[in-house]
Amino acid sequence: KGVQIRLTVPKKYGAAGEWDPRDKTIRIHPEVLAKGSKEFAWVLNHEAIHVSQSCKKGSLNANPEVIGLTKSLPPELEFILQKPPYRNTSLRAKSLEWEAFANQSDLDMGPSLVKAYCS
Repeated sequence: KGVQIRLTVPKKYGAAGEWDPRDKTIRIHPEVLAKGSKEFAWVLNHEAIHVSQSCKKGSLNANPEVIGLTKSLPPELEFILQKPPYRNTSLRAKSLEWEAFANQSDLDMGPSLVKAYCS
């Protein structure tokens, strides 16, 4: 779809990964690889959900919007939005993150959403 995936430190301090619609780039922190393939797959899937949120808004370059997926966070992730880099973000940004965190462990979700919204 034209998205670049780079193993590099995200611009957002403290993030494991980030979607940058201006550059059409997913950045994944190299340290994620050391945490194993499952963690890497979750981070990549999380960012693919953000890519789909942009496509839902109209294009890869669009600022993401919530898709309307389930928002039930697993208990181990409920604290995540209270920590940097999310603690001081807008309600809109937290909603986008909440949706991605709630669905990142469904590894079919990201590719399915990209196919549905970014075609």
